[in-house]
Amino acid sequence: MDSAQPVRTRRRGEDLLRAIHSAVLGELADVSYGNLTMESVAARAGCGKAPLYRRWKTKDDMVLDAVRHGFPLRAGPTYTGNLRDDLLALLRGMAAGLAGPFGGILRAVLSETHRRPALMTALHESIFDPRAVDMRALLRAAAAAGEIRADAVHSPAATLGPELVMFRFLTEGTPLPDTTITEIVDDIVLPLLS
Repeated sequence: MDSAQPVRTRRRGEDLLRAIHSAVLGELADVSYGNLTMESVAARAGCGKAPLYRRWKTKDDMVLDAVRHGFPLRAGPTYTGNLRDDLLALLRGMAAGLAGPFGGILRAVLSETHRRPALMTALHESIFDPRAVDMRALLRAAAAAGEIRADAVHSPAATLGPELVMFRFLTEGTPLPDTTITEIVDDIVLPLLS
């Protein structure tokens, strides 16, 4: 028996779903999107292919579900009374998540979006847009406290910090230096919001 292959066990429900999500993310990190197959995910999860095909019609659907449930970038920030500190914490958390295995996973998924526009739409719906909602909620609280202009909440600057962190990650890799995060907040985002 090959010790590298997981032993198939009888799992159901959330336990099986977590194993499949973990297998999808592991395959993305190890072999990239293009080489990931339903068969390789089933083998890695230690289950048959039937549970995969019962839940997802396509590989794209399966990958999106795994990314949606396993991606750590959504911090759900709360306003502490100091927007600068809150923004730094948010962007540092995002940079830390991108520096880990999920950064490679996201890069693998993004590399396929030019061939699969629906995949980019789904990434926006499941990852990027919810984070923009979180960011606007943080800024709305800061505006109510008088730290920033009220109209800044709906300006393009409202989501610029996370977008710049993502851009730097995609173009320069990781780790993103803390000085860069501080410069994004102090030199770009806060002046545009004030």
